[in-house]
Amino acid sequence: MKVVADVLDYFGQHFRDQIQISSMAESLGISLHCLDFSFARIRRVTPVQALQEHRLNKLFVALTDQPRQGLGRAIRAWGLAETTGVLALFEQEFGIDMPLFLHTCRRAADDRLFRLEHPEAEALVLPL
Repeated sequence: MKVVADVLDYFGQHFRDQIQISSMAESLGISLHCLDFSFARIRRVTPVQALQEHRLNKLFVALTDQPRQGLGRAIRAWGLAETTGVLALFEQEFGIDMPLFLHTCRRAADDRLFRLEHPEAEALVLPL
């Protein structure tokens, strides 16, 4: 568990960097075999997959919290610019097309803003 926790902490600090798993393991004093074994046993994924999941989860939260940011900018901000097929990976991980997700987040943000600006109940009723 400690190996996985240490690696996840490392991911949290260096996710924007281009992480080489072998270099990371060396800097943490962990053998590649121990690293692979620990992730296979505890997380049931490889360290590379765990890093990708970490970055995708960060991207998901960032798009939810700040939907007006550009998609390319958000992808780069979370260290995914070098990952091929980010859109497909996002859809595979979360079950929704990333541009559609971003559009939905933007609509939700607009709705929240409208509700703040118009707190009266009548503002929620659409005219017939």
